[in-house]
Amino acid sequence: MSLDVPPRPSPSAPASWSPPAVPPVLAAVGEGRQPPQSAGRGFRVLHALLRLGAETEHQLADIARAAHLQPSHASKLLKAASLEHLVEPGSRRGTYRLTRDARALAPDLPSTRQATETVRRILQDLQQETQLAVAWHEPHFSPGLGLHLTLLDLACPTPQLRAAAAQRDTDLRMSAAGRAALAYTPAELAVSADGSALTLAPTVRDTIRSTRIALRRCPGICTLATPVLRGQHLIAVLSITGADQLFHDPLQAQEFAVLLRRSAGRAAEAGSAPARRTA
Repeated sequence: MSLDVPPRPSPSAPASWSPPAVPPVLAAVGEGRQPPQSAGRGFRVLHALLRLGAETEHQLADIARAAHLQPSHASKLLKAASLEHLVEPGSRRGTYRLTRDARALAPDLPSTRQATETVRRILQDLQQETQLAVAWHEPHFSPGLGLHLTLLDLACPTPQLRAAAAQRDTDLRMSAAGRAALAYTPAELAVSADGSALTLAPTVRDTIRSTRIALRRCPGICTLATPVLRGQHLIAVLSITGADQLFHDPLQAQEFAVLLRRSAGRAAEAGSAPARRTA
């Protein structure tokens, strides 16, 4: 049995083979030209998702409008981005959101909402007192999204702590900030995007309510979170994150908890101050 192997062309033979064509985008970059419009439009849908809100899912029509594209064209580009694991379908039909990998490429993007100067000052003071990463989250409930937390501000001494301090877990039960929120959220609102109940074990919920501290340990990292309450109503969650070894000493951990709760109390009082009137 013989194998039909094409002969190697000799140097003197006429050219009968040519290298594969370079993709147009790479060719354009190599020659210093602008890439074709389709590549630029692909980036536009990603920028649109970032502007609309990196943490939530968005309707195709809204993405197309923000990217200045026709919905049909935006749909094709989003499907192409999903093959690169930059975009994924949302929980509702016709919605898309950035994947966690894509969001990690731009950790310093400003939030769609801005923290107030009072909140920013409280975070800075707490960060200076503890030398830990400090974050401020606010709870929201939306049909089709369920209960979710929006990161409004983050004061972080080292870039390595940013991802842990941001606590971007989609399952609120997996983060300290999420647990603190769930301990004070009515059951009818404590649901995920698909309507599943987000419940804490009774012992966990009762511990958080009695101490006003939720804890979450990851390899080498520890986060403490406390609710910011106005009366009995949850208005925000304040958290601190640092190396786990810093929390091994019970006295040190207790001091962190005291400072955290004190800052949350300051924030609650500052938020209610405009409602006070003097006689």
